[in-house]
Amino acid sequence: MANSKLSLINNALILIGDVPLTSLTSGTRAQVVATSLYDNIIENELSKHRWGFARSIAELSKDAAAPVGNEWQTSYTLPADTLTLIKIDPSVPYQIINSNVYCNYSGTLFCDYIRKPEESAWPAYFAKMIEYALAMDFAPSIRDSASSMQLLANQYLNASRMARYTDSQQHPQIAIQDRPFINVRY
Repeated sequence: MANSKLSLINNALILIGDVPLTSLTSGTRAQVVATSLYDNIIENELSKHRWGFARSIAELSKDAAAPVGNEWQTSYTLPADTLTLIKIDPSVPYQIINSNVYCNYSGTLFCDYIRKPEESAWPAYFAKMIEYALAMDFAPSIRDSASSMQLLANQYLNASRMARYTDSQQHPQIAIQDRPFINVRY
């Protein structure tokens, strides 16, 4: 079954012992809490780790106007869907201000970043972790239960560890090429 906002929220509600929603506009307490917290929780979880399925590479567009001040010579606009910037290529000193990258480089600049993909593109391990994260945050507001929140927090930590581990196995390890301590011996 493909993930959707409604299915993830319903699974989280089931985890806290509440009734699933039929729509995201029902006006119930559970619906108001769920729709109010959902996007914030998702973006927070996506920003915590370099999730492989959420990574993108894009060429940055150079801004026509020169940056104000003397510190930086050039500015580039980050993609609109950027949650977290991972790196800039080529590797140059930079600073992020608002949604712009300021640097002293005027060539073609690429960025590797985390974006928010559609729920249907999420792998099962991430969706399960999100269900526990949602349930943990929904529990005090919907069920008025601190004990269930603590139980769900433990479940979330386990799901988070497993999700990060599983995601890290999706990418090959890159061997360290530089060996300064070994090279100095010769």
